[in-house]
Amino acid sequence: MLQRIYYWAKKIHNLMMWFAIIMGVPIAITGVLIEEPEKWEAIFNPSQMYTIRDIHGEWSGKFAIVLAIMMVTGFLMWLLPRILSHNAKTK
Repeated sequence: MLQRIYYWAKKIHNLMMWFAIIMGVPIAITGVLIEEPEKWEAIFNPSQMYTIRDIHGEWSGKFAIVLAIMMVTGFLMWLLPRILSHNAKTK
């Protein structure tokens, strides 16, 4: 049973890692644009900066959920081998 949990935790963790990579790029780019808007005023007009803020705000919540799932599955991947090795030593 614990091996199956470990297997699925690893699969989910790897999937979430790819989501974090894919989602992290637009969040990083929009974050840079939001941080210093005066540098980007020549390229983007103010209405586009609001759109950039909206994209950043919308994706950041989803990104936080992906990172939370990665944290939980990563903890399971760390914990389960220790439990299995402890169970093997006590038998």
